Amino acid sequence: MDRLIRLLASASLVLIASVASFYVARGQRKPFSAVAPAYRSQGPEDAKVTIVEFSDFECPACRVAEPPMRALLKLYDGKVRLVFKHFPLERMHFWARRSAIAAECAGKQGKFWEYHHELYDHQEEWPNDKFEERAAGYAKKLKLDAAAWDACRKDPAMDAAVNADVKDGENAWVGSTPTFFINGKRFVGARDLAERGSPFVEKELKK
Repeated sequence: MDRLIRLLASASLVLIASVASFYVARGQRKPFSAVAPAYRSQGPEDAKVTIVEFSDFECPACRVAEPPMRALLKLYDGKVRLVFKHFPLERMHFWARRSAIAAECAGKQGKFWEYHHELYDHQEEWPNDKFEERAAGYAKKLKLDAAAWDACRKDPAMDAAVNADVKDGENAWVGSTPTFFINGKRFVGARDLAERGSPFVEKELKK
């Protein structure tokens, strides 16, 4: 029952943040970078369509958005570029920053997307006091150098990388996760991406 209450509370906060994001988006955005390290990007650099995703590994709505995003990337393979940006909602998600840094350090060993998938595909397992055990288990499964991965997570540069993404999100008036910018146009949440993402990509590809 406690878990159900927490999930409902989290969903309510995400909904409120999404509504706030809609109104905030009407304001003027500051410039934000659509660039991320190569290991957090996929697709050709010269693609006609670039998707910038601001996401939080602990966010249930972000997990729900994974299937439509993966389907979109498969449908437009070779024509679309995806850039992933960390945007941990730390007021709601205690483990969000830690998971972002764990994925970032997997990326340093060329396994960002594999670790990204582990976190989302097993989201029900790790946002709790077993985080360290689960996170290390994913690293082991992906055959990461455990010592290098552990050392990386203690590196202040990893916190700085997450902070830089958060700043970009704030400049773009991101108020909830997941938020996507497809060639600069904002899409918020799984349903928005699933219903309007593909038609918009088609339109952009025809330009």
